[in-house]
Amino acid sequence: MLYSDLQNYDLFCFDMDDTLLETEKYHYMAWLHILQKYIGDSYFINLDEYYSIFHSPLEDNIQHYLAHILELENYAEIIKEKSKIFIEMISQSTPRLMPGVEKLLQFIINNDKKFVIVSNSPKEQLELYMELFPIFKKCQKYYYREMFSKKKPNPECYKMVVRDFPECRSIIGFEDSITGIHALCQVKEITPVFVNTQKYVYYDNIMNSYPIKHINNFTLL
Repeated sequence: MLYSDLQNYDLFCFDMDDTLLETEKYHYMAWLHILQKYIGDSYFINLDEYYSIFHSPLEDNIQHYLAHILELENYAEIIKEKSKIFIEMISQSTPRLMPGVEKLLQFIINNDKKFVIVSNSPKEQLELYMELFPIFKKCQKYYYREMFSKKKPNPECYKMVVRDFPECRSIIGFEDSITGIHALCQVKEITPVFVNTQKYVYYDNIMNSYPIKHINNFTLL
């Protein structure tokens, strides 16, 4: 895929965490911190195990893991507390844009095209990201967890994008996880692009099971 290929699209949809911004490692660390608090220091999962569990394409995968696998009845509280820890981590250690993101967003802006951000993250997190990286404020709209009755892998968020931008006839979406790809591929109006490498635990599953375009990162455009 080249920049010349992107000229045909009116609207660009981006996931946030580890698609636009290198934040997934902070989510991982925040989950480790909070689960060790409630379960004990013996609790540990490595990064691949984390992706396997927290990026599962099953709906309500995180709640299921906390409530039924770890048997934590107060899972809703734990999720809120984890979000606070994550915000503190991001505030103290500014994450980096993913490779090639700034150039791609400038291409979209300079060519008078539109882009939206479609994230499972709560509004508070997205607004923090926008303060840290003002280029995100150039988006036409951002979609966050509180806007959906069901988050990714449910396609509700991407159906909302199609509904909100009826004037855009050619839409492309970028996701780094199987959770997002599963949601994206259920909306026929959007061309799905998987942005990740072979190291990702769900790489083979995605490449073999979903009708997608693929790039390792945005520098390859």
